[in-house]
Parts: sequence; C-alpha cells; structure tokens
Amino acid sequence: MRGWEGGLAACLLALASSGGWAGNDLPGDSLYRLDAPLTTQRGDALQFSDLAGKPALITMFYGDCKLACPIVMEGVKSIIAALPARDRDRATVLMVSLNPGADTPASLSHLAGEHGIRARNWLLAVGKSDEDTRGVAAALGIRHRRLENGEINHSTRIVVTDPQGRIVASTEDIGPKPDPVVVKALRALFK
Repeated sequence: MRGWEGGLAACLLALASSGGWAGNDLPGDSLYRLDAPLTTQRGDALQFSDLAGKPALITMFYGDCKLACPIVMEGVKSIIAALPARDRDRATVLMVSLNPGADTPASLSHLAGEHGIRARNWLLAVGKSDEDTRGVAAALGIRHRRLENGEINHSTRIVVTDPQGRIVASTEDIGPKPDPVVVKALRALFK
C-alpha cells in the first residue's frame, strides 16, 4: 500500500467510527460517504453524497493562491479537455477550498468567471469550518498548513472517483499536459 493509500484508509476508518458519514449505502471506502458540508460558487449546499452516481475529478485549492492553484485549475481543465466531447459534461469536477476563512461562494463565483469555468458540472466549493476542510484534505491525501503571512503551503493532488466514490486513479503531476493515467481512468468510467 502506498503512503497516501494507508493514510486514506486510516482517515476513512476514523471518520466511519466517529459517525462523520453520510450515504450508508455506499462502499466503505467511498469518498462520497464523507460528511463535510460544502457550499458551491452558486450558493448551493453540497454534500459529498450528492456526487453519488457519477464519476468525479476532485482536488483542493484556495482562491488567493498565486502559485500552484492556478496550475491545478488549468491541469483539471486539461484533463476534461482530453476527454471526447460527448463525455466532458458527464464527470463532476469538484474543487474544494483550503481556506474557509476567506473563500466564499461570491469569491469562488468570481474566480470561476476569471478562469472561464461556466459548465454546470464544475463545482468550486468551500467548507463550513477548518475541521471539515482538514477532513476533506486528509481523505484526499492533500497536506497543507497555513503560513504566518496567510498563504497556505499545500501539496497538489487530483483524484478520479468512480460513481460510488471510490478512488480509481490520482495524480500529483500537475501541469499543462494531462496525466494519461488519469485521463484513461476517467474515460474507462464512461464506457
């Protein structure tokens, strides 16, 4: 088991035993069981269980980030662009903020506009608390910490989930060219 997989398994087990779950009909290793209330850039309430039934690309970012986060956003866009046109709207894209103290639905909506994100299947979301955000980050295998200057030092990772919320592929290789393993895994979910 790779390091992040062991951490994910431990996080999912801890959340399951603490009662922090929704969607009990989902597999035990499903991210869609994670109980972390979110609000989207459109002001809509969102639970991970709302993603059930569709594959998803999920990652984290924060609105004021000027280094990695714009690259992550462009990386996700390149993955979606690598899909056949008929499949581009079939996967949900969920990008969860690492900064619930500063990011709001309004600021996320503005950010989506700046990056040309208009598709209904793209969700920029923010958690209600730092605790929820830490839980999402742990489940996704994303490490982060707030620096004294307010910036957030964080790792980058994009995961692909199947319609039941199980991670079927992931990448830390963020750049202008999509990771072929991630694209292949996502394409296979639409067959």
